Amino acid sequence: MRAGAAVLAGAVVAVVSFVGGAARDAHADPLFGPPVLGKARWGGEEGDVVIAGLVLDVRLLGIAGARRLSIWPDRELALTPGEPVAASVRAGGVLHLVDAPWSFVLQLDLAEPMRPSQAGVAPWQESFGAFAGAVVDDAYVMWRPARAANLVLGRARVPFSKWRQYDERDIALGAVPFVVDRVTPDRRWGLLFHGDLGALAYAAGAWEDLDALEPRLPEDDPSADGQMLAGLQLEWTPIAPMMGSNPVGKVVGARGPLPTPRSDPWFDTHRFSLGLGALYRRNQASGQRFDAAVSLQWKWNCLAALAEGLVLDGRRLGAHAELAATPIDAVSIHARAEWDPGEKSSAASTLPSHSAWTLGGGIMWHATADRRSRIGFYGWYRRVSLGPDRASRPEDAAIVLIQTAL
Repeated sequence: MRAGAAVLAGAVVAVVSFVGGAARDAHADPLFGPPVLGKARWGGEEGDVVIAGLVLDVRLLGIAGARRLSIWPDRELALTPGEPVAASVRAGGVLHLVDAPWSFVLQLDLAEPMRPSQAGVAPWQESFGAFAGAVVDDAYVMWRPARAANLVLGRARVPFSKWRQYDERDIALGAVPFVVDRVTPDRRWGLLFHGDLGALAYAAGAWEDLDALEPRLPEDDPSADGQMLAGLQLEWTPIAPMMGSNPVGKVVGARGPLPTPRSDPWFDTHRFSLGLGALYRRNQASGQRFDAAVSLQWKWNCLAALAEGLVLDGRRLGAHAELAATPIDAVSIHARAEWDPGEKSSAASTLPSHSAWTLGGGIMWHATADRRSRIGFYGWYRRVSLGPDRASRPEDAAIVLIQTAL
């Protein structure tokens, strides 16, 4: 047994050494990227004590057409045909200390508190917690002594599932897939520990999961009656950087699932990354719940593909996939498909078991090199099943996305 274990350990070390030697200059991008200063920034010259920047992000949706009960995959944001909708109006600031490894981030969503919750009232009319959860997107302190170890304390993204690793500004179609949006929390108050160990990036944390702090909840959101959650996410890039930049952010526009720009040194290199994640929830109604995710991302030249399988509540399978192409750096074309098995209703529940499948696609024109200011057209064909004894519900839509980021 000891000899066998020694041989196995030696083989693992040899493989890791070989991979590390073949990609000694490669690094995985962090699962929780550093806060972006934006174009309005101060400092950065030799002798500066602080580097600061303003954050301004506006995403507007023009509804070209929508079937009844259509929704946008962002916490069930309703769409009304012919009426524009502000998906987000975020404003805030970022502060980096030069001589100490500390960063401070505050971002507010000024559009969120103007929307009614499920109860039909404004968030500030419910409770302070609901109001804070609506207005505050990010409010955290980051301690960053080394790339291999960073600590985040406050309200920030929960990096479970491949799509939650990105800021919404870096997601090509403007929002995550429906199944990810329903199952995976977006932002929560808590503690996150993350880092990059070369070709392996990791993130682990614990957060509150109180539905009182989430003014808009999908119909069968697993966070309903939630108390707390904990998660672990790993990303392995065996031969090259996941997003094409080494180090992260070196090449403008290399963030997110889009193919990397032609100016990136890894543009002509086949590269892939494998992601593994686990999420544990505890709530008052159903006790505890486990979700898991396995993702594969591939990039080469002007092409990119991302696929992810989800194990929901330890027994139901969900999935999504997206293909992207950039014939030129300023234009991107996308196709997306997904399957959401829904939540299995308990004997005491009055809700039927929901399931849904979606096909969608779009084309985007990126006005800036960082790809964060853009205009695009996106449409989807979606069918929601309300159980064996009910007809399906259409939630189709076609929208024009206008996004600008400072």
